[in-house]
Amino acid sequence: MALLEQLRGRPPYLADLTQWHSWHKRRGTLPVEWAGLSLAEVSRALGSAPWLPCRPWRVEQPGIEVVTSEREGERETRVITGRGELVSRWSLGPDGDWWQVAYPATAAEQLPAALEAIRARTYVLEPARLEGWRQVAGEDGIVALELPRRPYSDLFHDYLGWSEGLMLLYEQPDLIGEMLELLESKLQALAEQVAALPGVVVLAPDNLDGQFTSPRAFQQHLAASYRRTADLLHARGKQLWVHVGGPVGRLVGLLADSGVDAVEGVAGPPQGDLTLAETRKVAGKGLILWGGIPQDALLDTTDEDGFRAAVAEAVAEARDDPAVILGVADRVPVDAALPRLRALAELIRQAS
Repeated sequence: MALLEQLRGRPPYLADLTQWHSWHKRRGTLPVEWAGLSLAEVSRALGSAPWLPCRPWRVEQPGIEVVTSEREGERETRVITGRGELVSRWSLGPDGDWWQVAYPATAAEQLPAALEAIRARTYVLEPARLEGWRQVAGEDGIVALELPRRPYSDLFHDYLGWSEGLMLLYEQPDLIGEMLELLESKLQALAEQVAALPGVVVLAPDNLDGQFTSPRAFQQHLAASYRRTADLLHARGKQLWVHVGGPVGRLVGLLADSGVDAVEGVAGPPQGDLTLAETRKVAGKGLILWGGIPQDALLDTTDEDGFRAAVAEAVAEARDDPAVILGVADRVPVDAALPRLRALAELIRQAS
């Protein structure tokens, strides 16, 4: 819990501004007084310690040609292998994130090409990236060492999609199993290298969602992977934090049992399925819960009274829980009402 002690306030408040800041910086729509400021500087201006995920590695695919094209609001990537061409397409969503609208391997005949691309994937450590982020973070910031997604999440998010992909999992278990084993081996090898880098927090950006991942699927495809990573990180004095999105009430207990130290993105309905207090009952003691304030509370579609009530409820549930970090679950939305974003830290302080 030592890491929680460096955060401001009791209960502590931490804003994940990564998506919000990136979106407005690219478009030149940051507030005038923050124009040109870094993510860390804007975080401090809003009363939060800087949360700075850093990916200290790059991906290479020897023998594979990757061609990416982009035009307003649309992006396409073609992966050209000896077994065929894989095409992915994205559309820029209203939240500033890219939404994948076409997956590269949605039919059995495309799986050999996907397997070849996965075999070629190589992670190359780039520790110099980390040093720059550590300087920006300062003494109050948290630099999170980001890992790739878990193989199960990676495969469905990037290759198969969640509709056709689940069918392929049952129709082609041997081929899909080989893909998962390859990705797992590469992930754990990288995790060992990341574990040797300076820092405390290691982030798994898996975006887990109980609507797509059942407890049975978690036990079969994710639990052992989390446990392996958590064990090697704990041996180096590090923590494993997992990013979730949507309802995860059925999964938080399993995450805790797998050695995960923190979950980012906890929220009650309609965004999630359990409030902070309800999640604590399911997760047991010890697991750090980060969130509590639904994204909708910061949008103009929620009235001012609703916004303040959501903040007050989250503070009340977090006040006596030493393993809660208050924040907007799962990240501050790009269309958050600026007056509410500015007021959030002070509202939490007043309600504490």
